[in-house]
Amino acid sequence: MPTLTLSLGTADLSLLRWAVSPAWELLASIRTLTRPASHAIHMPWLSAHRHDPLLTGPGTSAAHDLTAGPPSHLPGFLAPTPLSPLTTLDDELDEVRRTPSAVVRRDLASAFGDDLPPGLAPMLRAPRRELETVVADLRRYWQRTLDPAWPRIRALLESDIHYRARSLTERGPAAMFADIHPGLTFDQATGTLRIASRQAGLPDPHRSLEGRGLVLVPSAFAWPRLYFKTSEPWVPVIRYPVRGIGTLWEPPAGTADLAPALGATRALLLELLETPAGTLELANRTGLAPGGVSAHLHKLARAGLVAPHRTGRIVLYARTARGEALYR
Repeated sequence: MPTLTLSLGTADLSLLRWAVSPAWELLASIRTLTRPASHAIHMPWLSAHRHDPLLTGPGTSAAHDLTAGPPSHLPGFLAPTPLSPLTTLDDELDEVRRTPSAVVRRDLASAFGDDLPPGLAPMLRAPRRELETVVADLRRYWQRTLDPAWPRIRALLESDIHYRARSLTERGPAAMFADIHPGLTFDQATGTLRIASRQAGLPDPHRSLEGRGLVLVPSAFAWPRLYFKTSEPWVPVIRYPVRGIGTLWEPPAGTADLAPALGATRALLLELLETPAGTLELANRTGLAPGGVSAHLHKLARAGLVAPHRTGRIVLYARTARGEALYR
């Protein structure tokens, strides 16, 4: 199997971070729907959305055609590298909409070569105009297929990030990378990260990140493969299968009242954390003292039901996959 080697210097390791990418999940989910035989793990979701209008056939949608290339390669501009666990779909689609025309043409050539679908010819002529249509199509697809499931997916992704960051701190980068995927191997002595790739004939199998850093993105719909992008102008990124993917579509376990088990206040806070929130916001919404809210959140975190996520000077709490499972 071809291998890509990335040289990570001290600066790259210091810039290592995790992020969530709704746009990537959107694109990868389209691939999952168009190639269902390889993604039986998503069968409950596939069964509900296999007849989505976006997938009625080539030529009916530029958004469909853009994802119809080789399985190992999507046009890079469709999924900009996210830089935060709090990245939203609007953030990413706005970036897609602003992609320079030269980058669009370059990425189309890289993904499709001489086999560009006829429906994408207008994008070569007028990339910025056509991107408006593509973004609108993707947004409508998201609302039909992924928006209802996004809280569940996001909770699983955030739980993975919390676990990986702790693994890096406690065990170091070599063990952390090895635990992410068997196709990743990091040699700490040389700063070399090896990525087993299904992409034959890699044009440049040995690459240096040159202080640009590296973003690791857990993904529900990447399973079971690794995906990477190192081309400019984006920060290098590796997308990998999220931990615990087998639990994602498990049927609801019931909606028993959690107050007797957790206590009324902690049950209320867990309910409010359907969307991430900080201590002061939760205090304002509940009328509780910030110190009391903080104490309850620490107990929920110790139980593995919520996890803190720091962005700069702000700490937001969110349900983990375990906490989210209580509401299925």
